[in-house]
Amino acid sequence: MTTIAIARCCSYQRLEVESAVRRCLQELGGLDNFVRSGQKVLVKPNLLAAEPPERGVDTHPEVVRAVLKELLTLGAKPLVGDSPGVGSLSWVAQKAGIAEVCRELNVPLGAFNREITVKAPEGKILKSFPLVEEITQVDAVINLPRVKTHGLTRLTGAVKNLFGCVAGLRKGEMHFRLQEANVFQEMLIDLALTVKPVLTVVDGVMAMEGNGPRNGNLRPLGIILAGANPFAVDAIIARVIGLSPLEVPLLTLAAQRGIPGLREEEIQIRGAQLTEFILADFKVPPATTTISFRIPKIVTNLFRRYVSAYPVFKENCLQCGICLQACPAQVISKGRQGMTIDDRRCIRCYCCHEFCPHDAIMIKRPFWSRFL
Repeated sequence: MTTIAIARCCSYQRLEVESAVRRCLQELGGLDNFVRSGQKVLVKPNLLAAEPPERGVDTHPEVVRAVLKELLTLGAKPLVGDSPGVGSLSWVAQKAGIAEVCRELNVPLGAFNREITVKAPEGKILKSFPLVEEITQVDAVINLPRVKTHGLTRLTGAVKNLFGCVAGLRKGEMHFRLQEANVFQEMLIDLALTVKPVLTVVDGVMAMEGNGPRNGNLRPLGIILAGANPFAVDAIIARVIGLSPLEVPLLTLAAQRGIPGLREEEIQIRGAQLTEFILADFKVPPATTTISFRIPKIVTNLFRRYVSAYPVFKENCLQCGICLQACPAQVISKGRQGMTIDDRRCIRCYCCHEFCPHDAIMIKRPFWSRFL
């Protein structure tokens, strides 16, 4: 039986967040069930982009502060780190308000600029990962995702947040190598089983629905939740936003592997009642259409081009060029007519959509996809 703790938290007021995080930890038996005094702990928030806290793109600094204070009270030695898709860790953390929290509490930001190969003994797709060096220098990892939607995975929560442990540009490399949606999500499962966070604490006070993970709309959920099993945590997030866990492709793949904590009877909820938080009308992207059986690669490519959703530039594009940097396949170009995407070579990773700061890229679903 996997235990997930839930606490109501209706604002980012400091005392309210600290109280909610503390209640969750108490319901799980205390932070010392996961971390011991003197241990080095990597606290891994979601630092997608250099945006202020009110934009709701990154894990809120008050949630990071609350977890760091609990670690310091215990006598642990935390550091904070992530590998943003665009921009340096120091710059993104500064804009997100997390660097200030670290300075106030005298907690270092990890450098996250050196890579080390870490074996993945439970890997199905990859048998090793190019991770940031800090992963091998700590005794434990605590995962701090934020509830957001995502064009590729529908939900970006506990498991997807660990992709930030992959070193810098290697993330784009993986998107390019693992172009099929199912294969990429199997890799995310491999990664979670390799990093093995001891605890996940989720920022669900304000969630992002619709065009996430950067340009969606903020929606109050009023929830902090925590648990040791990141797959079970994501299963509960799915239920909160009105989905069955099996409507999240990554969790379906995890269930096929026999990973525990995905069925309702395998999860014990402690603290607040889950039913108090469920939203039936939360706006979630449709699942990415994939092929799950063996067919010639030429057919797969045609399927990807004519059936899977594809990125399209909107009229408000400012031609800032961030999508050029973010595209792992290098299929975006800038010309007199503006930005264009070579649809024949687009791998459907949606990185351009994810990192666009101006909400100038939409994910369009082809006519034929509605029949599949």
